[in-house]
Amino acid sequence: MTNPYDVERSWPDYFLEHRRLTVEKQGTYQCGDLPVWTVYCPLGLLGNSTIIEGDDGLIVYDTGVNAEAGAHIASEIRKISDKPIKAIFYSHHHGDHHGGTSAIVDRSDVDAGKVVIYAWDNHDEERRNEFGEIGIRQAMGIAYYGGAFLAAEDMHHHGIGLIPAGGTPGFIPETSTLSANTELTIAGVTLNVFYTGGEAISEFGIHIPEFDMVIIADEFFTGIPNMHTIRGSKPRLPDNYVAALDRVLDIRPEWLLGSHIMPIQGKDFIEETITRYRDATQYMWDQSIRLINKGYTAVELQHALKDMPDHFWDPPYSVPMYGTPFTTVPEFFTGWVSWFTGDATDMFPSEPKSKAERFVALMGGSDATLDAAKAAHADGDHQFAAELAQLVVRAEPDNEDARLVKAAALRARGYQELNPIARSWYLTGALELEGVVDPNAVLGAMMGMLGSEETARNTVGAWRYKLDAEAAGDKRLTVGIRVTDTGDEMTVRLRNSVLVVDDGIDTDADAIIEATTSQLADSSQLTGISTVAGDAGAFTRLVELLDFEIIGFKMHQR
Repeated sequence: MTNPYDVERSWPDYFLEHRRLTVEKQGTYQCGDLPVWTVYCPLGLLGNSTIIEGDDGLIVYDTGVNAEAGAHIASEIRKISDKPIKAIFYSHHHGDHHGGTSAIVDRSDVDAGKVVIYAWDNHDEERRNEFGEIGIRQAMGIAYYGGAFLAAEDMHHHGIGLIPAGGTPGFIPETSTLSANTELTIAGVTLNVFYTGGEAISEFGIHIPEFDMVIIADEFFTGIPNMHTIRGSKPRLPDNYVAALDRVLDIRPEWLLGSHIMPIQGKDFIEETITRYRDATQYMWDQSIRLINKGYTAVELQHALKDMPDHFWDPPYSVPMYGTPFTTVPEFFTGWVSWFTGDATDMFPSEPKSKAERFVALMGGSDATLDAAKAAHADGDHQFAAELAQLVVRAEPDNEDARLVKAAALRARGYQELNPIARSWYLTGALELEGVVDPNAVLGAMMGMLGSEETARNTVGAWRYKLDAEAAGDKRLTVGIRVTDTGDEMTVRLRNSVLVVDDGIDTDADAIIEATTSQLADSSQLTGISTVAGDAGAFTRLVELLDFEIIGFKMHQR
């Protein structure tokens, strides 16, 4: 579709330079003469892997974003050494750090204990919470913030690498968990593991004294930290980022590695770079708190702290190419104060569509409103143009001219934006409005990459989020489930429009069913599962109350 209101494609001065400094340098880098290598941006994708060669085996820290990236990492490993992989570390629960494992090691070797997979003890819980319980929303968010569905001529990147438009999931669950700072010796290499918890609450780094090296995971990037991700997450703790960086400064290593940087050498250079980056991180948090205590709300923080002071500018590290203040600082209000501004007018606002219809009527109708939007767009006020067009899109969802005006305004705003994540969201939103991006196709591609095998207990436990409470009403049902391939037993209890899942089969179960883990994971097979005791129709009635529909949704037409 040709948009008559479009402006010429452009990039801020540093945008393409950052791509040249990062993703275009993809490759495998050895740390001097040390037996340590970083596979940087495998296949151009975000998510490094670090390989450490020990006396009789290899240690791998992170495995890439998907099995395709993992296969590339595996091929690079075999160029380095034919020694067996002894251990894998998942630095944290985000998918670009564990998505390639099945292409690097055989599951049978993991099951046999030949390969130990380490993670922090909250890794599984956090992974299931962020990418399981709200996995559909996360999949949509990742697609919009990553640039994966933009046209090639938009020359996009994610600040730290490219995000793929899907891929094969390759996650293998961890087999050993860590709960405190600890020293491990693997293949003759001593590893001091230390908790960080910044970018993810499950995160940790590793200090290798023998090599005078720190691997710092996602606490240091080519771009200031993304202390809030607009794809959606629980609040990230600024003080944890700062503490992690202080740990690096305390160690003062000769080598600094991470999951999104090329290896950095030089004690003085590392100290100078990390100090500036650490202080930029503290600056955003401290100044937000100062202004919050003067009454600033989330939007007011965005405008007050939109740009970092010039003295923090330090390409390719302390630059707004991953996090950026205007998408970070609002979270310090909503995450630590409230979604509520404090103005009672905002406590229970008018329903958006109804409000838009009334505003459009007050402005003289949709044509007058769109004329004002077009004038603002022509004058270069693309944000206000999008806001005016949005009123008509909400009031009249079938108004194609309104969608095109809003799309053009968002695209123009995106072309002005240096931050790749914000830029991607603007540009992907424009494509959605023009009908180029199909939310269902986007969701299918991204969910496929995020998918991972789950235990039967986790699968059934997630049914609580699929219960159609209106259909359930005050119905009561209790069903026992016996998992035939694992021997696990559990009870699903419907009461008061909620599902409660407990371990074991309760004696008051209306019915007991037997099923395999794979049957329980496939919603299309549920109604065919046999009842072995009790009410033969109970489980079917329960399944009929579960909403398994997976459907993409529009972010910009609502």
